[in-house]
Amino acid sequence: MDFYEVIRTRRSYRKYLPDMPPEESIHRILEAARLAPTWANKQGVHYIVVKDPEKVKAVRKATGQIGKFSDAPIFIVGVISEKDSGTGGNGIKYFTVDFGICFEHLILAATAEGLGTCWIGWFNEKKIKKILEIPEKYRVVGLTPVGYPKKKKGEVQDRIPLEQIVHHDKF
Repeated sequence: MDFYEVIRTRRSYRKYLPDMPPEESIHRILEAARLAPTWANKQGVHYIVVKDPEKVKAVRKATGQIGKFSDAPIFIVGVISEKDSGTGGNGIKYFTVDFGICFEHLILAATAEGLGTCWIGWFNEKKIKKILEIPEKYRVVGLTPVGYPKKKKGEVQDRIPLEQIVHHDKF
């Protein structure tokens, strides 16, 4: 799929078919995330691919979003330690920026593979860490189901036109 087609078709999906994506697709998705630029190339983001049906169910429940992400066969959970990134001259810690760049690569790669995702930022971090035995030093910054979406392009909300969000030389 052409890069701009990936950008045009990427959407958040909340309903999935139960079919397991091919292992090669998951590998390419993770490789795309690994290649993302990070602070001083520290590559501090780690990915937990959750396929065990009981753990998938537990992770889905830890999102607290009842009825969503049904039948998703996989979750990918991203974690990073604050120490595995840097702090800018403005005092901003960049671990969440590193995570965001890597996770967006992952999500766009999934779209290129014909798979659906939904970047989830609303979840019980303590429960996720317990379910997946994540060491204390790591933060769970986001997670996504991965699978074949039930809805297709055109059945989801469109984006705001460019003319409404781009400003030139002043707001």
